[in-house]
Amino acid sequence: MNHKFFLFLFLVVLIGCNNKKEVSFDTLSISTEKEIDKPLVVINVPRSIKDTKVAKIINETLKEKIISLLIFDDTVEVTTIEDAIASLNDEFLSVKEKLPGEATRWEATVDGSVVYENDKIITIELQTYEFTGGAHGYESSIFFNFDVEKGELLNNEDLFTSKEAFYTLAETKFRTQEKIPLDVPINDTGFMFEEEVFMLPINIGYTKDGLKLLYNTYEVGSYADGQIEVLLPYAEVNQMLAIKGKIKE
Repeated sequence: MNHKFFLFLFLVVLIGCNNKKEVSFDTLSISTEKEIDKPLVVINVPRSIKDTKVAKIINETLKEKIISLLIFDDTVEVTTIEDAIASLNDEFLSVKEKLPGEATRWEATVDGSVVYENDKIITIELQTYEFTGGAHGYESSIFFNFDVEKGELLNNEDLFTSKEAFYTLAETKFRTQEKIPLDVPINDTGFMFEEEVFMLPINIGYTKDGLKLLYNTYEVGSYADGQIEVLLPYAEVNQMLAIKGKIKE
């Protein structure tokens, strides 16, 4: 009897360990707000605090993306966010020296959040703003979908079991939302798809409400069009997804 009890207890502990979350997050926060003579850099993004494969790829992916957003000179090679901030500062000071009357303070902000999470997939969205002079800055949103079991960053192609069917559904949804009849060219109302052919956006992400297609400013429209989002409920797209989303009750 005792042996059975201890075996049962061992299995309960083992199952409990296997069901522990692969990733837990705190926040990476960096700010140069008080450094008046330097670009304003504000970063608040999720940071994984567990030593797992997927946690490491999440942290590395976000770090590399932040560095790429901060680097003004593509010829400069840096490996840390702090070095990227220093490089941005050097570029700003160089412009300020050449054009002292026109060098408005540059800005770079990155705000991140976990917008979807289960035992198979984690989606993180970064919302960014960059200003390095000119009439206005540039805002963008970036989705990252991570396979929890494999510990990998997924490409958009990895999300679908039937990309052709999803493509057809996405175009239909886009046309309906933007009031573009099916029997006219996709650019008939002023969009700027290349060669008049609908395309999926660069950013596709899981959210609690469904799979989101997000076109950033200038991707298929003008600055005035801003970001364009198309939300596809999981009830309609799960049959086409490699990893199913949770259908809202």
